[in-house]
Amino acid sequence: MTSSALALWTPEQTQLISTTIAPGCTGDELRLFAYACQRTGLDPFSKQIYAIKRGGKMTIQCGIDGLRAIAERTGEMDGSTTEWCGDDGQWQDVWLSAKPPAAAKTTIWRKGCSRCFTGVARFADYNAGQGLWSKMPAAMIAKCSEALALRKAFPANLSGVYSTDEMAQADAVQPVTVTPLSAGDDRVFQAGKAAIAKASTAAELEAVLQRMDARKGDMSDEQMAQLEGLAAARAAALAPAAPADAEGDPFNE
Repeated sequence: MTSSALALWTPEQTQLISTTIAPGCTGDELRLFAYACQRTGLDPFSKQIYAIKRGGKMTIQCGIDGLRAIAERTGEMDGSTTEWCGDDGQWQDVWLSAKPPAAAKTTIWRKGCSRCFTGVARFADYNAGQGLWSKMPAAMIAKCSEALALRKAFPANLSGVYSTDEMAQADAVQPVTVTPLSAGDDRVFQAGKAAIAKASTAAELEAVLQRMDARKGDMSDEQMAQLEGLAAARAAALAPAAPADAEGDPFNE
């Protein structure tokens, strides 16, 4: 993947994202996140979309309103319905019991499509057991079923984008910790930052990246992630501007 997806952010914004909105993400993960922002049209600075690291892997998440907005922008959304059921499997269009529903089912209609798209979410699979899941269980599981249905109905727009409600039951977000570094580690890290900032051509930056890879054993994972983020921002700054009428596919060379 090229760095053209990162061109929608300034180098300063890319660095801010790498340290706050998508902490701990590698350069490749930042590029993937940038492409997701570009494809969905959601703004990470408005907290519409963000990257979360769990178990060493990045997931791209947004709120249910973000998913709805993406689907609505296609101009092909043609309504939806949500139902709930208890352990008896009888679907109801409103949930009145004080006991949480066993599942929720959302059906999405898309204009010009001869069939509907249905997402079914079991409460036991998504229940986080705290927060709004304890106070509003029917509403929370309904949002999960809606997210499933929206991804089925609009795969080209929503593939790989999950809602925060769906991921609430996942393991706790892995904290990004900064451990004390030796003087040697910091010297290599600072030298890497200076070399990246000094690179004036793509070839020079590539040479710096090769030297970084050779010295990665001298730095922590956090230091390498920061250098990769800086390198991605520098690559975006060095990339030639695309023609005004270009479609801007980040996967094009």
